[in-house]
Amino acid sequence: MTMDSLLDRSEVFDEAALAGFPETRVVLAVSDDKHELIAVACTLCIEHGHVLRSAFALHAPGSGSALLRLQYEALLRGAWLMFAATATQIEKLANALDVEAEQAARNLPGYSEMLSAVLRAAPEGLAAPLAEFHRHSRHALNSFVHSGIHALHRTRNGYPTDLALNVIRFSNGLSHFGYRLLASLSGSQRRMDRVTRLYQDYSDCLPMNPTWVTERSST
Repeated sequence: MTMDSLLDRSEVFDEAALAGFPETRVVLAVSDDKHELIAVACTLCIEHGHVLRSAFALHAPGSGSALLRLQYEALLRGAWLMFAATATQIEKLANALDVEAEQAARNLPGYSEMLSAVLRAAPEGLAAPLAEFHRHSRHALNSFVHSGIHALHRTRNGYPTDLALNVIRFSNGLSHFGYRLLASLSGSQRRMDRVTRLYQDYSDCLPMNPTWVTERSST
């Protein structure tokens, strides 16, 4: 698949996912701080995916790769909020943004602590892909975020097409989980099933590892 065809196919996939939601994209069976924050994190994950594809379309793969890390952390935050965050932690994130709230949020779990908590508490169908992504991608993506050796090398010597295609597929996979979490917040089993099973028709633009397409998750 060429870059242009994968980007086009990714847009079709995203439209198919959106078709299962109203225009607002968010339907909450329970409207409280926890579920609203989960929805915001998932929306941010999907937003990063949109901008990532735009970056590759603009021939800016370094920026796109950095966005993949941001997209992953948005999904991780959503998963942590859903399965592992305490009421006190949720309250700190839900407070109005001011200096006091910012200071209180500084002792919230960081990346590694959130991931460990999610791996203990989340369904395997969500935890396993998050762990796999972390294991294989964290250091390289950190390098792009901080303009390290990967970013400098790829910008200086060229960004391999196969790597670019894989980044887009993994981004689509993260967006898929974001949509699945959003669907679960709606309380509609029909919506959850529809969104989850999209991989059957769009496997060509999603990660090929079966870990990413399992239905063993409540999401």
